Amino acid sequence: MKQSHQHPQCAGAQACGPQTDTPKPDDDNRASRWEERYASVEQLWSGRPNDWLPELAANWSPGSALEIGCGEGADVLWLAERGWRVTGLDLSATAIGRLTRHAERLGVASRVTGRVHDVGAGLPEGPFDLVTSFYVHGGPEEGSLDLVALLSHAAARVAPGGHLLTAVHAVNPPWHTHHARTYTADELLESLAGATAGWETVVAEERRRQATGPDGQEGSRADAVVCLRRPEAPAS
Repeated sequence: MKQSHQHPQCAGAQACGPQTDTPKPDDDNRASRWEERYASVEQLWSGRPNDWLPELAANWSPGSALEIGCGEGADVLWLAERGWRVTGLDLSATAIGRLTRHAERLGVASRVTGRVHDVGAGLPEGPFDLVTSFYVHGGPEEGSLDLVALLSHAAARVAPGGHLLTAVHAVNPPWHTHHARTYTADELLESLAGATAGWETVVAEERRRQATGPDGQEGSRADAVVCLRRPEAPAS
């Protein structure tokens, strides 16, 4: 998960380094599981941005961005290298530490803020020109993350003319054993209709592709990809 897998935030282009928001007691187990997972390996993810981000955002004018569940920060760094000012949120202090070090190595630390934070406690106020959430899944268990509620809150942080971009599994790959909730693009659009009334649908579709599991397993997965654009503010 890039809690992947998103409160005050640092403003402007000043990097704040890793910051930690105090979790609620109910968040402790989820946070500790992800921290253990990151701490057990030198690098958990590929280091490449999620496919949908460069495909869709390559030609967007840089501004402010919020990455919900940033993991080790590949998406954050991709944006920062293209001039965006990015706040990345994740449960794991280890993941955020790696993001910060990578940003310093790439010379983009002044445009990157990493926060150790559970999105169940809320989101930074914004507004942001781009809010992204990749593979942040809730589950069937009581108390699990409510993805639709999270994305509705995220939509409220999007600036006029800005984008909300999310991708989740529509069909879990065969090696997944955590029973994360899946969504179709139409389900997400319908669930977000109230929070995004009047927004432009840039993309809303399922995309199937081959994937490789953590132990080298070959298989396929289907992703629901949704990108919505908030209307520009009316001219005064």
